[in-house]
Amino acid sequence: MAQAVPWYGPPQKAVEAMKQEMDSSGFHFYSPDPGLMSTRVALSREISKRRGINLDPARELHLTCGASQAFVSALMAVTDPGDRAIVLEPYYFDHVFAIQFSNLELDSIPMVEHSEWGVPWKKLEERIPGARVMVLVNPGNPTGASLTEEEVRRIVKLTGENGCTLIIDETYERFNFTGSRHHPWMETNQEHVLTLGSFSKSFSLSGWRLGYLFGAGHILEQALKVQDSVVICPSTPGQILLEQCLNLDGWVENRSAEVEHRLHLCKNAMKQSKGLAWREAGGGFFTLAKTPDGMDTYALADHLIDKYAIATIPGDAFGDTGKHHLRFSFGCLANEELIPAMSSLASVDITDLVL
Repeated sequence: MAQAVPWYGPPQKAVEAMKQEMDSSGFHFYSPDPGLMSTRVALSREISKRRGINLDPARELHLTCGASQAFVSALMAVTDPGDRAIVLEPYYFDHVFAIQFSNLELDSIPMVEHSEWGVPWKKLEERIPGARVMVLVNPGNPTGASLTEEEVRRIVKLTGENGCTLIIDETYERFNFTGSRHHPWMETNQEHVLTLGSFSKSFSLSGWRLGYLFGAGHILEQALKVQDSVVICPSTPGQILLEQCLNLDGWVENRSAEVEHRLHLCKNAMKQSKGLAWREAGGGFFTLAKTPDGMDTYALADHLIDKYAIATIPGDAFGDTGKHHLRFSFGCLANEELIPAMSSLASVDITDLVL
């Protein structure tokens, strides 16, 4: 339960359809830097139909080598060395690595923890002024936190009023169970908001390294310069496969329902365990569960592997706020693993453990 790799593979119908394209000459060559126009058009239509966000596929939408590369392109397009970048902690560590190697000032603001992880409004309102960029992961990794429409609107307004670019990472957007599906571009193309995501989870295309970035055309023009110098273009076969995936109505929705089922199984099992405290997850593949204060979570992670065959990630990998927590992934469990994994998790007892 440590990783975020889906248990399912890509849609078999899409794979079979893609195979028919393998003999075409263009299959093996570079695509245009921002991606094949046909794929961008297909994706923009899907986004418009499903989310009510209307994009110009020629100017406002790029295909990328996964969400990580999309993030680096977005970040470098809107910042200069020394600018301040805000993240909410516990954070996704690859975002922090990119901020650091871009020579930006990291401003990590701890989230509010109760039975779930919440937005630290007071500190955020104090520190947004003067910041160049804010990073928002919704639903969250590692927390599973999903924002309400009011929260999204409030953050968009706060960043916009202070000249701060908001980068929204929606890698788990198709796995949002309790939060709002509102996005500011549903109403108007707000130029200070950049959005990125990935097809590694939704269509299980992690090996194809394919993601997307959308936002104002003049910003994406700069982001494309980063993409061209780093990777040139996204995978051409991956784009062809994505076009086939986008033709399959309901496939991702079925996988999302299966992930949500796993979330509830994990929640029920953890609540039967002794010493682990569940933190509500409104979406994504994870919960960041609380462990007893003072306990060495690295030793605890080893103990869970050795005694219960459960792998986890110590929470301080996601910042100091993650100390005394473990990240559990429920989105990676195959059908045959569910019963043994949940039975093992329910049996965990660390109340008398000294580590």
